[in-house]
Amino acid sequence: MSRLADLAREGIPVDVDPAHDAAERARFVEAVSRGAALGRGAALGRVGAWLRSLGLWSAPSERPRWGLALAGAVALGVAVVALWPARRLDYAVEGVAGAAGGYIAAAAGEEGRLRFTDGTTVALAPGSALRVAEVDAAGARMLLEDGRASLRVVPRPKARWSVEAGPFAVLVTGTEFDVAWTRDDGTLRVDLREGSVTVRGPLAPDGLPLRAGQRLVARMREGSVEISSLDGASAAGPAVGGASSAQAAAPGEEKATAAGDAAGAKAGAEGDAGANAEAEAEVEGHAGDARPEGARAGGAAAGAAAADGAAADGAGAAADGAAAGPSWAKRVAAGDFRSVLAEAEQRGLGAVLDRGSLDDLAALADAARYARRGDVAQRALTATRRRFPGTSHGKAAAFLLGRMIDDGGSPGAAVAWYDTYLAESPGGPFAAEALGRKMVAVERTRGRAAARPIAELYLKRHPRGAHASVARDLLEP
Repeated sequence: MSRLADLAREGIPVDVDPAHDAAERARFVEAVSRGAALGRGAALGRVGAWLRSLGLWSAPSERPRWGLALAGAVALGVAVVALWPARRLDYAVEGVAGAAGGYIAAAAGEEGRLRFTDGTTVALAPGSALRVAEVDAAGARMLLEDGRASLRVVPRPKARWSVEAGPFAVLVTGTEFDVAWTRDDGTLRVDLREGSVTVRGPLAPDGLPLRAGQRLVARMREGSVEISSLDGASAAGPAVGGASSAQAAAPGEEKATAAGDAAGAKAGAEGDAGANAEAEAEVEGHAGDARPEGARAGGAAAGAAAADGAAADGAGAAADGAAAGPSWAKRVAAGDFRSVLAEAEQRGLGAVLDRGSLDDLAALADAARYARRGDVAQRALTATRRRFPGTSHGKAAAFLLGRMIDDGGSPGAAVAWYDTYLAESPGGPFAAEALGRKMVAVERTRGRAAARPIAELYLKRHPRGAHASVARDLLEP
């Protein structure tokens, strides 16, 4: 631009003061900006008008002063390239029938494939389900709901891709890897063949970088993360939240501990099933209640009381005078959910719920959710709302309760909780997800017509949100 200004001064036969110079610069930038929006032809026409206004091209029949005109054309080209918006990627779905709204579900005997216009491909294994949540010029954000996907991401400058699986996110710019998510037991596996990725989630809040040839396995139920080589020859890094190298158990002890943990997790899951079934039945019974508090499950309380009794029988195994360890919040951040639940049961769940601090209640709710202890999570969230209603945790508990009820198969009852959260925290961190989930829940329970006004509101507030494609699909005639 400075060189162009010098050329302009040389070509103009009169003196130009700084004010006039600044005004002409502004006119040029405005012309280029309008031209980028209207097309290259319109932009060139406006630059021609600008040249005529400077006396460099007084009439269409006259020839411009080619030196300055050429410089102007070069500057225009640079400006158009810089200002022209990058083209949004598009994609095509192959091998899957009925894919709509960005949701692709491969049947048991078929493999789905996505081909993006930049050359990136995503192969979806049979029986897997994936949603393309967002697509822009830099890449896409995809949600792997269940199953396995193999990605080959073409490296490009400023590329930005991510695959979210449960509470985890795999961030990548250009690489080749497989990601598998088992929703039933909360297990993530990432096999990295080329390039590098970063995996973030509750078990790795700061992100874990992976290199080519590494495998990451994260188990939410056990609260563990393992990084190893793909061929299994050697470990490439310590487990997050596990023992340090100086405290690592012997191989025989490690196997025994893993077996005990697996048995405990299975027993806990079987115990939770009964409590959750009672809670779901109670929630269904209150589905028509206007107040979201009507969705509280008496069955959940009964199930939790039984769990308290069982915990009391085994609490003697813990040392009464044990030194205080890290806070519950820190343990949850490190993925140590079981010790939080064990300590809460040792202290007595009722006492924690009635007298525990806000931080402890929030950490207990998170630990219970990640460990799939729905009965404990629901009680902790309800206690948080009862005792700390005006806090950010208290408000967030409304959304989390709605999501738990929704995921449990009662979308109608969940809508009231979503409405409560949106009323209490319209600009909160879960506002977009609460409105999107409400839209989907209303569509499932009351039909597309009832969900369309919510879809319009969602697109107005969150045009690039995770549920934007679903909202646009609902608004199609």
